[in-house]
Amino acid sequence: MVTVIKPNGKIRICIDPRDLNKAILREHYPLKTVVEEVISQMPNAKVFSKLDATSGFWHIQLDEPSSKLCTFNTPFGRYRFARLPFGINSASEVFQKIVSEMVSDIEGAEAIIDDILIWGSDQKEHDMRLKQVLDRAREYNLKLSAGKCEISKPEVTYVGHRLTSEGVKPDPEKIRAVNKMSKPECVKDLQTFMGFIQYLGKFMPNMSTVSAPLRTLLEKKHSMALG
Repeated sequence: MVTVIKPNGKIRICIDPRDLNKAILREHYPLKTVVEEVISQMPNAKVFSKLDATSGFWHIQLDEPSSKLCTFNTPFGRYRFARLPFGINSASEVFQKIVSEMVSDIEGAEAIIDDILIWGSDQKEHDMRLKQVLDRAREYNLKLSAGKCEISKPEVTYVGHRLTSEGVKPDPEKIRAVNKMSKPECVKDLQTFMGFIQYLGKFMPNMSTVSAPLRTLLEKKHSMALG
């Protein structure tokens, strides 16, 4: 058993399933990690809501054989998970499949892991779609985190992007993180920095030109002189 402190200070109980993961035949359900796939569907969006599924994996009940495979030891005896625990390597695919199927026939709704996005071209359209998603969540017994949900907003942050009625903008938190980064002092630091700012490329048409001197420093024939 492994305990992890969550951002809100609460404890998450996990298992260490490294041996089990080696034997699992993964679901291979495509994970949506590129927000552009979602953005392309919402050219006229003006009103947004974002719903967060609380303890997402725990909504999925395990069958008896799978539950027994998730047995773990504690000082108080042996226990097994009745629902999908964190740490299983196929958990994200399994959960993504269920949530995607839940909203698949609802126009103006999309899910990436445990974040469900709803949008509409006006308040009426948005509210109708939001009600459809909430009704469907109730049917699936999907519990939402009230503290993390954002309802009927002119803009929301979704998967590292700020979605607004004026279009897509970079997440202010990511910009602040870039501004707070220390000056690179070695190749590894520069590689980390370049990887981080790659996210901003889509918002900076001249990104390639601006970053060219830094990319040159990563070539083997050049020595680092960043101090």
